[in-house]
Amino acid sequence: MRAEMTRTYRGIKSSWRRRRTALRVGAAILLLQSLSAGCVPFAAAVANMTGGDWIEPEFELSQEPLLVLIDDPNGLVTEPRAIREAYLTISEIFLEFKVNKMIVPFQEWQRLRADPKYASYSVRQIGEKLGARQVLHVGVERFTLHAEAGAPIFKGQFAARVKVLSTERQKDVRLWPEGESGRRLEVETTPTPSDGEVTAADVAKELGIKMGQEVAKLFYGRREFDS
Repeated sequence: MRAEMTRTYRGIKSSWRRRRTALRVGAAILLLQSLSAGCVPFAAAVANMTGGDWIEPEFELSQEPLLVLIDDPNGLVTEPRAIREAYLTISEIFLEFKVNKMIVPFQEWQRLRADPKYASYSVRQIGEKLGARQVLHVGVERFTLHAEAGAPIFKGQFAARVKVLSTERQKDVRLWPEGESGRRLEVETTPTPSDGEVTAADVAKELGIKMGQEVAKLFYGRREFDS
């Protein structure tokens, strides 16, 4: 599974790189045309050539052990693959952009979940037990694979609230954002007949990868057109 996810992510990275290259080549041509025409919106042209305006990370994670916790206490995720794909996508992107190289392995979190007392642990305690100094908490708020119950159409939706917590033993462990509920994110897939080749697992995988990408974007600087 990890090898498959690595191949998938490499494909995603290749797609991003091709897109960046095409955008920058196109921007360079536009700049040359502007110069030859005597019209030089210089700042905008330079921004386009470099991939657009720079977007700062919303929060900078520490370079310490980090737990990525895709938390679904209400059992909303009907295809567990979505959780694994989201975790792996976040991990791969964090490694690629040097956000954090000390992420708690997915298998270690899975082993802890087998603990009969797991449900009684707070998020801070889960992170502490796994040796993390910070927890990237992705709380599942909505997950569905169909546009409507019983409909013969796949239209996946995945909504979650993201926050970062410390594992220090203190009263308030929230680090980001200021609001208690967290930063809300939502992704979806395009409508697809469920009687074709696409399976529920395929839709869940796509939702997991998309959610992982959106979560990761919050924590590294990037150019607008690289999003």
